[in-house]
Amino acid sequence: MPARSLITTLSFLLWFSLSLASASEHAVIDNDGEPLVPGQEYYITSAIRGAGGGGVFPVKTGDLSSCEYSITQASSDLDRGTLVKFHVSGVSTDKIYLGWTFLEIDFVEKPTCAESSKWAAAPNYAGSSLYRLVIGDTKSVSGYFQIQGLNSFSYKLVFCPGSVKVVPPTCYDIGLGANRNLVVKHYDNTGNSAKTWVFVKAQSVKGKFSII
Repeated sequence: MPARSLITTLSFLLWFSLSLASASEHAVIDNDGEPLVPGQEYYITSAIRGAGGGGVFPVKTGDLSSCEYSITQASSDLDRGTLVKFHVSGVSTDKIYLGWTFLEIDFVEKPTCAESSKWAAAPNYAGSSLYRLVIGDTKSVSGYFQIQGLNSFSYKLVFCPGSVKVVPPTCYDIGLGANRNLVVKHYDNTGNSAKTWVFVKAQSVKGKFSII
């Protein structure tokens, strides 16, 4: 292993160990008050009832020849959206912790045309300072997701661009753009533009919703 890669790996492992020690009491909690577990099925839905909207799901975008789906929030809080799974990248853990667990997010179901249902960020059509959250886009940007706390009962999702896990990472808020599409607002990571979420375990809900 090249020296630079070894130093990067050791730095990440040291940061991971220190973060684990300091964050042992700061696991992300679902709507039942239980820690989020990698590989389990959850709905990501608005923390604000009523006008806050519902859960997230993929919506077909682009031309007919493409298999691009934008990740969108339902307008109704009665719609929990499509189930997701969280996968921790690079380490083994039975919980997801605030602010340091590098995540990949997949929809449990995927469109038949897509090779994967993994979330990604792609350049915005208008060329603005936004990335769109998508699945199936070949121009997607390398990166990982994290969950960060906003208050005692809700969370925000952030996107950390880059194929290498930088220590500490630089991450940017995920909010709502046009047509309730999820976008990475990388001009503002103050929390002011972030959408607030809660996580609902699939087993705690009677019936499952699928919009694909």
